[in-house]
Amino acid sequence: MNKRARKLHPIRLVFRLLLGAVLAAGLYFGGMSWIIMHTWKTSKGTPADTIIVLGAAVWNGKPSPALRERIDMAVEAWNDQLAPAIIATGGIGLPGEPSEASVIKKTLIERGVPENRIIIEDKSRSTYENLHNSLEFMQQHEMKSAVLVTHGYHALRARMMAKMIGIDASVEPVQIRPLRLAYYTLRECGGIAYLFATSPLRSIRAIW
Repeated sequence: MNKRARKLHPIRLVFRLLLGAVLAAGLYFGGMSWIIMHTWKTSKGTPADTIIVLGAAVWNGKPSPALRERIDMAVEAWNDQLAPAIIATGGIGLPGEPSEASVIKKTLIERGVPENRIIIEDKSRSTYENLHNSLEFMQQHEMKSAVLVTHGYHALRARMMAKMIGIDASVEPVQIRPLRLAYYTLRECGGIAYLFATSPLRSIRAIW
């Protein structure tokens, strides 16, 4: 019996390790999902030097529904005088389409935002590049703070990345719930886990 117990012991150990990993993952994704949703519901843009509109897809030369929602929120933030300038971000996503930033700018002008108050950042292909390239423009114009406009589920990670590169950021999130909210929330959990894995100390400071 003792020999058999010793033979089973490695199997039990592996089982316990797997069970612990599953429980840890469940706790992480459950807890982080709550933080993501809480950040979404409690975030509010505060007066800043500029508004940064994070890019989203362009379809047939026009804003996709997601990008339209972000532009609508940026217009609200502009009308509320949260900042005297707007940085429109996003490069070319699909072949043959204009850049996300140029479509944002065009739509903002149609909605009454003065052209000379809009800065174009049209080289980025990711949220990090949106923010990193925007920071260069901010430094050129002696700007230090920004209101980030993005979807609510994306608010936490976007704010974290902004703070990690030195932007004093608040978020004015789109409140419309996407159809696949669970998918987007889990994707954000994965993205935040990557931030913690690659830069743990800065991530911990940025999450608060």
